[in-house]
Amino acid sequence: MQPTSPIQYAASESGTVPPLEQVREGIWALPQAMPNPQLPYTLSYLIVDADNRVHIIDPAWDSDDNFAVLEHGLAEIGSSVGRIASATMTHMHIDHIGLAGRLQTAFGARIGLSRIDQEAIADQSLVPATTYGDDDFDRWGAPDDERARLRETFLSDAAVVDIRADLLLEPSDTLDIPGRTIRVLATPGHTAGSVCFVDEDARLVFTGDHVLPMIFPGIGLGGRMPGNPVSTYLDSLGSLAPFDDWEVLPGHGYRFTGLGERRRESAEHHDRRTRETAAVLAGHPEASVWQVAEQLHWTAGWDGLKGAYRRSALAQTEMHSDRVRNGDWASYIG
Repeated sequence: MQPTSPIQYAASESGTVPPLEQVREGIWALPQAMPNPQLPYTLSYLIVDADNRVHIIDPAWDSDDNFAVLEHGLAEIGSSVGRIASATMTHMHIDHIGLAGRLQTAFGARIGLSRIDQEAIADQSLVPATTYGDDDFDRWGAPDDERARLRETFLSDAAVVDIRADLLLEPSDTLDIPGRTIRVLATPGHTAGSVCFVDEDARLVFTGDHVLPMIFPGIGLGGRMPGNPVSTYLDSLGSLAPFDDWEVLPGHGYRFTGLGERRRESAEHHDRRTRETAAVLAGHPEASVWQVAEQLHWTAGWDGLKGAYRRSALAQTEMHSDRVRNGDWASYIG
C-alpha cells in the first residue's frame, strides 16, 4: 500500500487536518474536522461537472466551522455553495452525512443515500446511538460495575442521524453528474447499506469507511443485514477486486494505491480475530462475549477501549463468536 498524497499522509501521522488538494481534473479532496482524536477529519470530495455545478461525496461533520471550510474550499476552486447540485453519502454515519441536511435545506442540493441506510435511519432503533443497551449488556455478560462506562458516548456515537434523501441509491446506479460516469457498488458490512463509488474514467474508487488505510473499520454499525456481518464484510471486500490497481479515495486518512494488499490485510485482520475467538471458545465453550473479548488482541489493548469503542469491540466479538459456533467461516481468499 502506497500513499498518493504526502500531505494527507503527514497529517494522518501528526493528527492534524490537511488542506484542500486536487486529485484529478475537476476532483478535489476537502478534509473537514471531526471531534475524534483517533480520526481527526473526514475526507469530503468535491466534483465539478460539465455544467460547472458541484457534487459532494460525504459532506462530513455538521458544524459552522466545517461549513466555513467548505465555503473557503469552493472559493479556492472558483465556485460557491450556491453551485452545489448534490451531496451523496457512502453510508449513514454522522461524520459522513453531517452537512448534507444544511445543504439540502438552504441550497436545494439533492441528497443521495443508499435505500438500505435510509431505511435504517427511518428506524432509529437501528442507528448506532441506540443499538446497544441493557439487553445487549446482559447477553454479552458485561459485569455490573462496567456498565456505566459502556454507556459513555463519543459525540458522533451520541448524535442522532436525521436526513431524508431525495435519491435512494441501489447497486449499479449511476450518479447524476454530467460529464462523469460514477456508479454505485454495494459494499455492506460497515453498515448494512454502505456503498463505494467507482469512477471508471479516472480509475478512482471512493471507499468511505469500507476500506481505510490506517485502521480497520468497525462492522455492523447501522442497519440489519442478512447473515453474519463479518462474513458479509469479507464478501464485500472481494467485490472490490476489479479495482485493485486503482487509486483509493477513502473517508479518512489519506489517498493510496495498493487496494489488493489492503483488502487482504483487512480480511486477515478479521480472519485472525475469528481464529482467536475459536481458540478461546475451544478451551472455554461457555465463555461469555465479555470473557472472549478481553482475551482477544485489540490495537489499543482491551483496557484502552472505552465507551463506544468497547461496545463496538463487544458487538464484533459476538459476531466472530457466532461465526465460530455456526461453523460458517473459512479463511478469506480474494
